[in-house]
Amino acid sequence: MLRKVLCLTVILLGVSVALASAQSVLVMSDFNDMEGWTPASGDWEVDGNRLHQRSSSALMARVDHEIPDETVYEIRFNVRYEDGGYKSEQDLVNQIFHAGFGVHVGLANPLLGVESWGAGESYLLWLNLDTRGQTAEQYPDHFGLRAQVYESQGPVQMDLVTADWVERELGSEKLSIDIPAALRAAGIHLAISDVEPYLGHEIPMRIQVNNRTGTVRVADPTASVWYRLPLDANVLRAGDYLALRTNSLSVSFGDFRIVSAN
Repeated sequence: MLRKVLCLTVILLGVSVALASAQSVLVMSDFNDMEGWTPASGDWEVDGNRLHQRSSSALMARVDHEIPDETVYEIRFNVRYEDGGYKSEQDLVNQIFHAGFGVHVGLANPLLGVESWGAGESYLLWLNLDTRGQTAEQYPDHFGLRAQVYESQGPVQMDLVTADWVERELGSEKLSIDIPAALRAAGIHLAISDVEPYLGHEIPMRIQVNNRTGTVRVADPTASVWYRLPLDANVLRAGDYLALRTNSLSVSFGDFRIVSAN
């Protein structure tokens, strides 16, 4: 069940397979080794041309990679669920899950090799699954299956983005979208059977960052659609790293690329 839920999470805000284009490849990592990647926390290693974060108990697993000085670029990779997301077999039976996966974009001044809550100045694009009762009672903005964006201002300062456009377009104070509720409101009811073909496969991801306008876009795997996030260009422009991170979740990554999208 957990594999299905987590795959659904990634698929909903993940991206579809893209055909090769004439865009210039700025960074390429086929994970023959750890070259270019600096683990900060978690259990990171390369195996089978994939970068694995093997710990399902690490709460702030993170690995950093330098990015080129480019005005508009696109991050491409695939991700595969491996293990974790629940504390015990009883929690699994009761469907009590807590797991997350995300990407820091526009990351400036990271503490390389050091575990931290935030990651320099950056935005964290985060997929979160939390079905714990105490979360529903105390932190409703984080309960359920959520698409979230955090703004990090340093190693200990990071919180959900608040902005006028969030209130105006989403009707909520913080950028934390209840995915099932949003789909139901749109008249879309997905069943687990809808995502069965994706189980056991790598899910391709594409994220486009525009340092000129501050726009970050994430592509949808189910349609030719990009989800647009109008963020602060000054934050993105200062970034010279990105980071992959997980919470209570073991995943692996493959076929990592950064391409010019100018």
